[in-house]
Amino acid sequence: MVDISKYSLKELLGFAVRSEIDSNQTYSNLAHRLKNPLLKEKFQLLAYEETKHKETLENLFGSIFPGEQIRVPEKQSEELFKKIQVTPSSSLVDILKQAMDSEKSAENFYANLAKQIENTKKRILEYLSKVEHSHFRMLEGELSLALEYEDYAEKPIDKVVT
Repeated sequence: MVDISKYSLKELLGFAVRSEIDSNQTYSNLAHRLKNPLLKEKFQLLAYEETKHKETLENLFGSIFPGEQIRVPEKQSEELFKKIQVTPSSSLVDILKQAMDSEKSAENFYANLAKQIENTKKRILEYLSKVEHSHFRMLEGELSLALEYEDYAEKPIDKVVT
């Protein structure tokens, strides 16, 4: 577990927003590359939810620090969040495993941050942690399918299972 106590709450929320922005971009890019419409829709859903998380975090920041602007770093903190590294040779299985690690790190980050926040704001972070866990579970299911069906990402679903 990463020690978040060495960062200020402002910094942590900035890193969280950066992570959600990066995750949205990664999932959007992956959705554009896939031919399987069901898998494409799942990555589009993940991208959409990451955008909503970003907005939630910005609203949370505004409620804690009224009148201040959140500072979003240029780069994601790899100490706090696992990043998905996609290369031209990345397999779907590798990408799904990395995405699961990324979602698990976000789940843990929000759960730990919730412990640092007053009760009225804590529920927002607990919620985000649970949503990240649901993302992990969805990706886990996709990994199972990708392991069972070799062409899962590259073909329309009716061609994969016939």
